[in-house]
Amino acid sequence: MNNRSFSNRLTWRIIGIVAVVILTILLVLGLALQYAIKNDAVQEAPLRLMVNLLIVGAIGLVILYFICRRTIRHMMRPVTELSVSAMNMAKGNFKAHLPEIKTQDEMRRLHDSFLYMQNSITDYIEQLKTTKSDNERMESELNVARKIQKGMLSVDFPTQLHAMVMPAREVGGDLYDFIRNGDCLHFAVGDVSGKGVPASIMMAITRATLHFMAGLGLPLHESIGRINNGVADGNSNDMFVTLFIARINMKTLRMDFCNAGHNPLVIVPPDGKPYFLQAKYNLAVGLFEDFSYEAESIDLKPGTRIVAYTDGVTEAENAALEQYGNERLLEVVGQITPDMDNKAAVDYIYRSVLAFANGNAQNDDITIMSIKV
Repeated sequence: MNNRSFSNRLTWRIIGIVAVVILTILLVLGLALQYAIKNDAVQEAPLRLMVNLLIVGAIGLVILYFICRRTIRHMMRPVTELSVSAMNMAKGNFKAHLPEIKTQDEMRRLHDSFLYMQNSITDYIEQLKTTKSDNERMESELNVARKIQKGMLSVDFPTQLHAMVMPAREVGGDLYDFIRNGDCLHFAVGDVSGKGVPASIMMAITRATLHFMAGLGLPLHESIGRINNGVADGNSNDMFVTLFIARINMKTLRMDFCNAGHNPLVIVPPDGKPYFLQAKYNLAVGLFEDFSYEAESIDLKPGTRIVAYTDGVTEAENAALEQYGNERLLEVVGQITPDMDNKAAVDYIYRSVLAFANGNAQNDDITIMSIKV
């Protein structure tokens, strides 16, 4: 029912009530006149008086109709204007004009309610626009940061090595590094605690320090000790880096290594099954300054494959919250044939992780490195 039909119905109801009252009065007057005529109380023409009264009553009804109609339309005009404003707001014009209400009644409260709703919606839309703009700017900055971080990781791989990093977010805390220095191949894989921008900054610092130390030719335990002190100095956020660092003499195939709280390497001998390389316990980098790290050595056979990784591989989950796990990693690495190059080996492992997750969201950065001597 629209406002016009409502006002018309209200008008006719008021007129009906008034008409009933007037007709009742006329009826009473008519009965009184008949009674007076029968008793000779009225000597002049009572019928003419009755007709005049009826004519006056009919004219009064017509005048009353137009007065009521005009009055009700005047009273209903704010409701009509508010309904038009509400319709415009429903169509998206949240700054639609609201009629001015000077009275202090229900219409004023209705007007104030509409005004409050209008201001609330307008403020909310402005907040959404601001939030969207901030999010777009942040996303743009994170994309730039991701490109910068990706550019820091060298992709000019030697024949003996290949690696990949897949961050869980725009930027991540996983890292790898390598450098060929004469007959020695230095390599490292690390994982910064936490995720996002803070982890990426710590990753950049650690990677730069690693690369610098690899070029100095220092003993391995001394190199990682200096890296630890450099990361721990000023580390007010108590972040740390699990790190596996190694150096292989490509002539003698002797590998010096130090595991600072990181996942163990997978060793695949040319004539045996894959196994995890056991290492001495060392603290993760960045926890305490001047920690004494211990390095170890192992002799490799020609054709040995080494797989380094971060816990984003073994802790990858499927929809049932089952983890990829160490045993599955050994099984998958054991399926890599000796004739596979390092890139194909890394891709094979990564595809197996994706197949296991089966579309479940990645919850940690993934790094995989393959080395074949």
